[in-house]
Amino acid sequence: MTTIVALDLETTGLDPAKDKITEIGAVKFTSSRVEGEWNTLINPGRRIPAEITKLTGITDSMVRGAPYIDDVLHDLEDFVGNAPVLGHNVQFDLSFLRKHGILTSNESIDTYDMASVVMPSAGRYNLSALGQDMGVLQQATHRALDDARVTREIFIKLYAQIAELPLSLLAEIVRLGGSLSWDGNWAFRQALRYRVEETESAPPTEKNLSRQYNNPLYRIPPPAERPPLDPPETPLSLNISEVSAILEPGGEFFNHFPHYEHRPEQVEMLRSTARAISEGRHLMIEAGTGIGKSLAYLVPAAMWATANNSRVVISTNTINLQDQLIAKDIPALQEALDIELHATVLKGRSNYLCPHNLEALRKRGPNNADEMRVLSKILVWLEESQTGDKGEINLNGQREMLVWRRISADNEGCGAGGCLQRTGGRCPFYRARQAAHTAHLIIVNHALLLADVATGNRVLPSYDTVIVDEAHHLESATTNALSFYGSQANIRRALKTLGDERKGALGWLLDFGDKILKPGEMAALNKLVVSIAKQAFKVDSRMDEFFYALDSFLSGQRGGKPVGQYTQQERILPSTRTQPAWESVEAAWDDSRHALGYLLEEMQKLWEAIRDMIKIAPEEEAKAESLMNDLRDAHRELYEIFENFDALVFDPAPNMIYWVEAHPHRKYINLQAAPLHIGELMEKYIWFEKRAVILTSATLTTTGSFDYIRSRLQATDAEELALGSPFDYENAALLYMVDNIPEPRDYHGHQKAIEQGLLKLCAATGGRTLVLFTSYSQLKRTADAITGPLAQEGIIVYEQGSGPSPNTLLKSFRSADQAVLLGTRAFWEGVDIPGPALSVLVIVKLPFDVPSDPIIAARSETFQNPFQEYTLPESILRFRQGFGRLIRSKSDTGVVVLMDRRLLTKRYGPMFVQSLPGCTRRQGPLANLASEASRWLNI
Repeated sequence: MTTIVALDLETTGLDPAKDKITEIGAVKFTSSRVEGEWNTLINPGRRIPAEITKLTGITDSMVRGAPYIDDVLHDLEDFVGNAPVLGHNVQFDLSFLRKHGILTSNESIDTYDMASVVMPSAGRYNLSALGQDMGVLQQATHRALDDARVTREIFIKLYAQIAELPLSLLAEIVRLGGSLSWDGNWAFRQALRYRVEETESAPPTEKNLSRQYNNPLYRIPPPAERPPLDPPETPLSLNISEVSAILEPGGEFFNHFPHYEHRPEQVEMLRSTARAISEGRHLMIEAGTGIGKSLAYLVPAAMWATANNSRVVISTNTINLQDQLIAKDIPALQEALDIELHATVLKGRSNYLCPHNLEALRKRGPNNADEMRVLSKILVWLEESQTGDKGEINLNGQREMLVWRRISADNEGCGAGGCLQRTGGRCPFYRARQAAHTAHLIIVNHALLLADVATGNRVLPSYDTVIVDEAHHLESATTNALSFYGSQANIRRALKTLGDERKGALGWLLDFGDKILKPGEMAALNKLVVSIAKQAFKVDSRMDEFFYALDSFLSGQRGGKPVGQYTQQERILPSTRTQPAWESVEAAWDDSRHALGYLLEEMQKLWEAIRDMIKIAPEEEAKAESLMNDLRDAHRELYEIFENFDALVFDPAPNMIYWVEAHPHRKYINLQAAPLHIGELMEKYIWFEKRAVILTSATLTTTGSFDYIRSRLQATDAEELALGSPFDYENAALLYMVDNIPEPRDYHGHQKAIEQGLLKLCAATGGRTLVLFTSYSQLKRTADAITGPLAQEGIIVYEQGSGPSPNTLLKSFRSADQAVLLGTRAFWEGVDIPGPALSVLVIVKLPFDVPSDPIIAARSETFQNPFQEYTLPESILRFRQGFGRLIRSKSDTGVVVLMDRRLLTKRYGPMFVQSLPGCTRRQGPLANLASEASRWLNI
């Protein structure tokens, strides 16, 4: 391996245009040895922000006598020479140096890109997490030389993994990279060159690569056809006593699983569920943590479905619960009962890889670094995956998700016949769909359940019995599924995808048509493409005027002042539409809608004119399919924008909430819409249409009553059952309420106390802590303050919003010896980490919704006493969910810390505390927290 220089900088901030360098560290190395190191502090000529000092440990006094950047540039340039520059997110570091005119021609290598490809399922790709996952002994400390050393070690390990890839795959990644500006290219090119030299063979050619992939997903034969379910006209009733005996002492589960615990609450829930399913009733069940509610509803559902050869749909809110049901609970049930029970998970189309779309993109080739990274990641992932489910890989951010959408099965026009013909039945979505049609139990998420409802049962096979687990989340999941979000960025992305005569889908279309069409046909196509390109330009111009009008409207609403620290959100109400400033918005949209409507019509004409082109040139089918997908995506996005923008400006639906928002740090204005009520939808399509409906959760009641959830979901006739937890909370959980912490309205005092308290608490407990926040901004500030100091203690801080999904963050947290996880709303529920890995739960603030949020404000207006009838019940439900993250088994012991003194000072405070199980409760000062937690945990 040639000489490489690993480089890392510390800076005063993230913007190379205005921030300055404070430290540079570099390591020159080859595959066999370190050739030299170079390190210096830099005087930035300004004060170092406090949060940067907390993160890096670099203080103003440390850099006061250090050289300025101009004094060291020549020495650094001499040290690096012509060597490739290696870094983690290397373009960040290079952007600070290249503005000074150095290292402008050095090739760059990024360990982030390398890790993204060869570790597609990794939980996180930041330097600290990669170092831990890969067994690097040196720790990343946010000091430049330390981090450069870690980057070198990670590179060597990643390069070894790249070199072990199948030769054909390695060659394909290099071919796809071509001349793209992608910082993973160097490592893959080098590895291929050495592999070819070692094997004395030529790399596979384009012709060799055109074959179908030979990996697990494609080797698995299509599912065997099973006879369709054929339920009897009169369903067979369940014998409630026989079904409940399955989980009672002496029953099948005790015979097959010797350590199975008898839980009277579980049997009671099973009996009630069996009766509701058998007799066609509606039922709401609150089942406390530890009851084992999944088996309590799975057993009667399975017995009913197999006895009647019928189908039961089970809906969950989280992937974790879906995985538990299909991988653990249902196999255990099948083993214990020895029954032929078919169960499957069905997700939305966009969750599955489409082999045909993948092949199309692979043959066309990536256009940018994001496409290259995701495409390479997926090719490596397919060496192992048997499902093609995107939940198995880590897709970071919106740009990677957009690439995934291009190669997913998210095309409603793709039918089973065409899929079978193109892929031989090996499409992951086709397999899942086929399995669902013959399954007794179909596991879905709430969004898919409601998508099926909204489309009149066009998504799921027909069913009349449904069990909704995590039902407290049904309203929010439905709200999200039926909401709209659009901005000028969406429009420009769609128009960029569409392109013009020289680039984008239209440019590719002309190149494609030139190969296969007669001159007359080509002239007609060219005329239509030119017309569409001109109209797209007109749409872009009109939309500029529309968003300028919106910007002026928002500016007027805030009195001409700049957008403040928080996002400006303006609901579009009937009174809004009477304001003179809104007339300008309407006039601008009227011009835009006519231009956009005409463009959509022209795109439809184009689609009809070219849809037979694939048949004309079957040898170019994959590339043509990629072109068609681009046109389809652009049309779909523009049409959705047209409909929703038009509703917001001119034709609002009575049950929708509309608002416009401007973010202080983002360029584009957003337009959004969400449903005001979902109860009518539930009543019409669930309660009235389904024979039996069971809603269950650990938290359905507030202050001991189902009234709130009943009113939100219009569950007028549903019966109810509340079952407590079998856990001994008094001896398992300590509830410590800090009584001297400033209240949240004292922003700086509260934040400082949170930081100090967490540092002492986490150091005393060795991490093992989940900290729940109600705002990401506070989470970020806290992460910046505690990450550096805790790293000195060997404790890793994982923070939501740093890139990976909540699910991948949880995997990283579980596997770490000493870690702290900071999370917002996604972590208040669905987190299941039994045992000592999670021993402390910190609730920073009571989880009240932001009153000014458009959805919250609109729904609050439907109550006479919004706080008591809406805000408080919602907060109590979320608070109970957060508390439930700690004690997950009978052997668990832990501490719950409440850092919101309003529990002790406000009249509503006791309602929160009384909603919790009967744990040991203490209140005391922040100074005693670490010692009290240590004593309770016997540390």
